[in-house]
Amino acid sequence: MVNHHNYHKFLKTLIKTLLNVLYRIAYYISYVWFLIAFVLFYGIVGTWMNMGTSPKETDFYIGLYVCPFPIFLVAMVFLFHRRKVIQFCLAGVVLFLYFIVSVFTGIALESAPTSFAEDHPIPEGLAYNKPKAMHADLEEGVDPADSTTFLQLRNGGQGGIYEYSFFYPALPAGTIWLQCYEVSENLPLSESRIKKSSTLEIKGTNHFACFVNAREFTIFEGDWGDCYAARIEVWFKDRKGHERKLLEKTYGVEGWMR
Repeated sequence: MVNHHNYHKFLKTLIKTLLNVLYRIAYYISYVWFLIAFVLFYGIVGTWMNMGTSPKETDFYIGLYVCPFPIFLVAMVFLFHRRKVIQFCLAGVVLFLYFIVSVFTGIALESAPTSFAEDHPIPEGLAYNKPKAMHADLEEGVDPADSTTFLQLRNGGQGGIYEYSFFYPALPAGTIWLQCYEVSENLPLSESRIKKSSTLEIKGTNHFACFVNAREFTIFEGDWGDCYAARIEVWFKDRKGHERKLLEKTYGVEGWMR
């Protein structure tokens, strides 16, 4: 039979020991707070230097100036605890500058170009479709005997934003949504966001019909004006939970520069 008293005593001792270890680590971190500050600003500089040329390098440097930040705050708390007034004030100045620079860095990152389309050129000889012009009639040219006309894309208000309509023969009630992939490496594109924005509940019908009418979704990978090939798949799940792909069609797309 388990001795609950000994178990709780052991657990209490273990927690106390872990907290003591964490306290000591945090205490010693406060002695090298300036090294953490160096890492933070090194990450910011690296981000600015790479954001226009190398997205992968940019992500690495973003990690350098975001991840150590909580550690820097802990160091400041222990500087205050140790009554190191001058060092605490210096760390406060660093913190203020960090926030100011981070705001401008965030704004710059919102519109920074990427090399996604350049890294994924359209394969030579690949046949693909182009989205219709904004305000074009999506229903034009639908042929129940030609499945290539069932899915139609139209450009939205900005590059990377699209509207889709979908026509299909008889379907039971269920859910329709899109899945998008870059064709050369089969990379999922904005997976969770596209599924959320493109999903639509349908009532079902026993004849050919328009199941989705001009529903909007956004592809985030890439930049305005830089085209690459994407496979747009239409998926369906019935009320019993059975999923199947209804159709796929390749389009030349671009990404939305947020």
